[in-house]
Parts: sequence; structure tokens; C-alpha cells
Amino acid sequence: MSYREHIKLFSMKVLFIRFSSLGDVLLTTPVIRTFRTHFPDAEIHFLTKKPFSSLLEYNPNIDTLIHFDAENESILKLIIRLQKEHYTHILDLHDKLRSALIKRFVKGKVFTYNKKHTYRKKLLKDRNLKPISSTLDLYASVLENFNLGLDERKLDLFLPDNEEVIAASFLPSDKKRIVTISPGASWYTKQYPTEYYKKIIRNLLDHYDIGIVLIGTGQEKNLTAKLASVSETEILNLGGRTTLIESAVIIKHSDLFISGDCGPMHIAAAFEVPQIAIFGPTHPKLGFAPINPNAEVLTLNLDCSPCTLHGNNRCPKDYFKCMMDLSPDLVLEHVDKILSH
Repeated sequence: MSYREHIKLFSMKVLFIRFSSLGDVLLTTPVIRTFRTHFPDAEIHFLTKKPFSSLLEYNPNIDTLIHFDAENESILKLIIRLQKEHYTHILDLHDKLRSALIKRFVKGKVFTYNKKHTYRKKLLKDRNLKPISSTLDLYASVLENFNLGLDERKLDLFLPDNEEVIAASFLPSDKKRIVTISPGASWYTKQYPTEYYKKIIRNLLDHYDIGIVLIGTGQEKNLTAKLASVSETEILNLGGRTTLIESAVIIKHSDLFISGDCGPMHIAAAFEVPQIAIFGPTHPKLGFAPINPNAEVLTLNLDCSPCTLHGNNRCPKDYFKCMMDLSPDLVLEHVDKILSH
């Protein structure tokens, strides 16, 4: 009897762990869906940080969503909470100190995904190594313990029933096509230059009958305000004014989404919205590209790129060519291809 056949004989209560971040949480959803498909009677719990929990709030493949508020709860108190659940299995899709502590002190048969951190580090230095197809495939490695493979490479993001009401409350009703831009990023070097974004926005307004929407976190309000200054009447600046789910609704209802390598990039991918993803110091070959058949991924493939797994606050060579040489004209070529289609 295989392990997969054996575990079907008893009740399964499974804890999946992925604390952060936005894109990574979404990239685990095909793993959850596949597991649910093959173990429909399992009780599935998912543990994540509170800021990202809304991404999974409406997911029908999760029975219980566990929020971790790091500012108001210690890891010890979280572990005590989890110990009361009596899990049969713990699937770690995070593999850092917090999840290691949970695996040590919460009972359950433990499986941890293969994050290939060392291999990714080598990719920064050896350009001849085989690229990582996607971070999703790394998360899916945990399924191998159950003799399973992914059912489909498609992200899940379920929205509330009042999705249309949310969309109508933010987006114009004049039936114009909507181009949404998320200009921020978790690290400065992953952010496409502000002046380049301004040129793209100006060109869009001059050549297309569209509405432009800017989204961003509260920390990105100043950035979106700078871009909104291109036109006081033709740009809807929602920087710092939307929840995560409201931003997701806006992205889903967009005709084109433009961003750098950031969390909202994966929201657009989940809805298969036509998108342009701009990569600089990070690189698609590290496994971070959006999983979207309608995505155009732009990167210059310089000798010094990628230089980091997740981004830096400054270019290590001080010339920032990976972004500065990726001209707005190049981006606009792809914009024109998408909007003309």
C-alpha cells in the first residue's frame, strides 16, 4: 500500500504554512487546490500573516484560515494555539525560523518544500546554470511526498460576492479601457524609475482613449502622487486608498496591468489580465516571473543580472543599468501590441 493510499484510511487534519509575502502566498494556491482535489475529505488549515490573509479568505479549498499578527502575538502564543488543533500533517511552504519552531513543537507528520536557496544563490554567479522554471514548482515539491503532481499551473484568487459593487465604487463608468499601474516595489532597485513611468503615462494619455489607475500601499502614496501629477484630471490615484482585496478587484477589471517585480504582479497573473512585468536586479530565471499566458516579461539580461534574489536598496555597481537602460520606448512597444490587439 502506498503512503497516499494509506493516509486515505484515516482522518487528515493538515496545516499548510506560508507566512508571507503577497506573491508567495498566491503561488501556494495551486498546491492547496491539488491537495484538496486528491484528499477531498481532509480538513485543511492555512497559516499566514494577517496582512495577506484576505488573499485566501474566500478560497473554498481552505477550511480554516489562521491569521498570525506578528505585532500582537508572539510565536510562543501562536504555537500554543496550534498545539490545540492536533494536526496529522504539517506542510511547510515557508522554511524559515518561525515555521521551523512550529514543526518542532506542534505535533504532526512534517513535510517541507525544497526551496533551492543555495542553488538560487549560485544562479547569481553562474549564468550557465539551468533556470528555475517557477517558484510554484518549488512549492509543489511538497506534493511529491504524497505521490502527487500539480493539477494545473494556475493561481487561485477568489473575490467576495460584492466584487462588481467594489469595482463600480472605484472605476469610472464611461466604458473606457482601464490601464492600472502599480509602480512600487519592496526594494528600491526593483522599482522602475519614476520619470520613465511618467513618460509611459503621458504617451498613453496622448495616444489612447483610456483611463489610468494608480494603486499602491500607504508607504507608496508619495510615489503614486508623483505619477498622478502628469494629469490632474485623467488619472485616478488610489495609492494608499484601497484594501488588498479592493486592489485585486481593480486589477481584475483592468485591460492592462503594468508593474515591476512585486506582489500585485501575481494578482494580475491569477486573473490572467494582460500585463507587462518589468524586471531589473531580480530575474525571471530565479523563478519569479508571473504565471500568466497574457504576460509580457521585460528584462535586459545583462552580464550583471540578476545580482540579487529579492532586491537591494542600491545597485552594487552604482550604474543601475538593468532599469536605466530598459527604456520607456521598449515598454511602450509592448503596451501598443497589447492595446492594439
